[in-house]
Parts: sequence; C-alpha cells; structure tokens
Amino acid sequence: MRRTLLATFVALLVAVPAGTAEAAVAAGAAATAGGAGTVVTCGQTLLASTRLANDLVDCPGDGLVIGAANLTVDLAGHTIDGMNAAGSNGVADDGHRGARVENGTIKDFFVSGVHLRNAPDSSVANLRVLRIGAGGVQGDASAGVLVQYSAHSSVTGSTVTNDVAAYQSDGVDVMFSPGTLVARNRLSRNAWDGMFVLESPKSLVVDNKLDHNVNHGLEVNTGSDAIRVTGNHTWANAVNGIVVGALTRAVVSDNILTGNGNAGLVFFDLRDSTISGNTASGNAFGILLTGGQGGSTGNRVLNNGTSRNGLAGVALVGGADGNRVSGNTADANQGPVGQGGGIIVLGSAGNVLVGNVAVNNVAAGIGVFEQAPGDSAGNSLKGNLAAQNGAHGIDVIVGTLDRGGNRAYGNTPAPNCVGVLCSSRPGSWRRG
Repeated sequence: MRRTLLATFVALLVAVPAGTAEAAVAAGAAATAGGAGTVVTCGQTLLASTRLANDLVDCPGDGLVIGAANLTVDLAGHTIDGMNAAGSNGVADDGHRGARVENGTIKDFFVSGVHLRNAPDSSVANLRVLRIGAGGVQGDASAGVLVQYSAHSSVTGSTVTNDVAAYQSDGVDVMFSPGTLVARNRLSRNAWDGMFVLESPKSLVVDNKLDHNVNHGLEVNTGSDAIRVTGNHTWANAVNGIVVGALTRAVVSDNILTGNGNAGLVFFDLRDSTISGNTASGNAFGILLTGGQGGSTGNRVLNNGTSRNGLAGVALVGGADGNRVSGNTADANQGPVGQGGGIIVLGSAGNVLVGNVAVNNVAAGIGVFEQAPGDSAGNSLKGNLAAQNGAHGIDVIVGTLDRGGNRAYGNTPAPNCVGVLCSSRPGSWRRG
C-alpha cells in the first residue's frame, strides 16, 4: 500500500487562483479552433487523432480509450465527465506509445483522469482534472494523472484538484517511468500527495506549484536516481513540502517551501546528492536530512536559506553521516533551547560545516549533539558565524573538530562558543 512508503520516523523526530485553469483551457481550445471536431461517445476506442466536438457526461465506465500509437486526443475545451465507477479512467491508454491528451477538463472518475500505461513518449498538457477517486478506501489508489511504465513522457501546464474524501487520491503519479518531465502544473488540495514519483530515474520535476495537499506536496521515493527537482513552490501541505529518499545523485535546488506542517524539505536514505539554493520558511523544520534505514551520506547541503521555522533551520539527524553543509543561512528559527536552533547535527557523524551563518535563532545558532554516546563523532566546523542567538552561538560536544575561523558574538548566555574557539569580532563575513 503506497501511502505508507515514507517511514513515520520523520514525524516523530522532534486554491487555484481565480480563472487560471479556465484561462489555460480556453487558450488551448482557441489554439486548436478552426478544424471540424468529431462527436464521440462514452467508452469509445479512438484509432486516429481526434478533436472533440462535444462533452461527455456521466460516463458509466471509461470516458475514452486510446487504441493506436501516436495519436492526439484534443478535448478542444470540452469536458469528459464520469460517474466515479469502480475501475474507471477519463482517458485510458494501455500499450500505445506517443499519445497526446490535451486542452480540456476531466472529472469524476475513480482510478484516474488520464492513465498512461506502457505508453512511452506520451504527453498530458493543458488539462484541468477534478474529483478523481472519491470514496476510495484502504487498498484503493487514485491519481489525477497516472503515468506507469511510460518512459520519457510528460505532464505539463495542468491543474489537478482531487478535493474528495478518499484514502489516497494524488494529483500526479509517475511510476517506473524514467526520464519523465512534470512541469508547470498546479497540484492543489489532493486527498494525499500532490505528486508522487517512484522508480523513475533521470526525471525532471520543475516549476510546479503544490499546495494544501493532505499529505506531502511532492514525494520522490526509491530508485528515482539522478532526478532533478528544481524551481517548485510548495506551501501549506499538511505534512512535508518535498520528500526525497532511497535514491542517489538527486539535485534538489531553488525550491520555495513555506508553511508546511512538518518540514519544508525532508531527505532519508539519500546518497551523493545536492541540496542547494532552496528557501524554507515557516515550516516546523526548514531542511531535515535524516539517516533513514540505510544512512544518508556524501550529500552537499549548499547555500540554502532557512528562516522562521518552528524547530530548526537545517537539521542532520539519526545517521546523516559524512555530508557537507556549506554557505547556508539560518535566521530567526523558533525552536526552544534543547529542541531546535539554526543548524543542528544530532546523532550524525563526520559532517563538515563550513561558512554557514546562524543569526537571531531562539536556541543555539549551530549545535552538534549526541543521541547516544559517540554517535556524533568527528564532525568539523570552519569559518561559521553565529550571532544574536538565544543560546550559545556555537555549542558542540567534545570530539568535534575545530578547523578554525569560526566567529560568534551577541549570543545569550555566555560564552558565545562551547567546544570550539571563536573570534567575537563582528567584522565583515564572507561565505566559505
């Protein structure tokens, strides 16, 4: 059952704008205007490219079925509407490559709005998908757009809102489909994840907006190696903004994560990946890198900005060993003393913290602590700045390596630093 794939240890650690979707659909319809449409019927199998001339209302099963390769289904602004029948899809393609489904509205089916299965090199564009999977119970899984075993496909420029009572109804699911592009979509108020990606290496998730989803905005899990997640905005998701884990060589960059219930960014069992240029504010954690079950190592956490998160700006926890944390800013994070701070390493060893800035945090600016004796050995600090924090500026356990150049001032209580030597001169500062 998919919705339990992300281990619950993460939680235990410490509206579509008016007119947007309609305007896009109308623009798509206008772009295709001028050609004669074809009258279609519910459940019809299409064997050639088709531009719809009519709506489909209350389809008792599938709306349309794609029956040949390399064809286009152009809704031309029309609606395909179902009756939420068991097993139903708005548009179904099982085994035909190169399909295109575009320019209209699909709503009220049970399994998916569009289902691409064994349909590589296919695309979904400029759709509005609504109310898929209503009434689903444990064991049911629905999605607005479902891409399975369909490499090098794309989902672009669409809006998916499955605001229904269901056990699991995601916005977009990409599974076993390497090289898939998901871009410029609005995935809002879905009855589980906004987007879920599984076993789809070298995919690209870019410039999507994911908000108010019942679970995560985006979850990338297991085997989606070398994925790029960049330029997305997630906000007000009930649990996490973006979750990435059980994979290698990911790039997660330049995302904005605001007001998510647990963390802006969560990582687990992550190796040799880059987390850079992200902005996380108003979450419980800004960036949370955990060891998971197999450890998270060889990662680079670079030049991220975290502010006003409820517990910590950046946290490496529970076996996140051997990572580099450099050039990050943690400002005004709100976690109380002993429960948070600016940049925190807890139960994680051998990390390098260099050239970070931690200012105005309620607790420690930068802290290295143990969960069990010896589990945070060999971390090193160089050239960090901690100022005006509500606890020590830098507070690290014995055995932390002092590589020099750390500075701290204006922290309360004194001393500014515990466990490393610090200069107290405010002077100018440049990231290392």
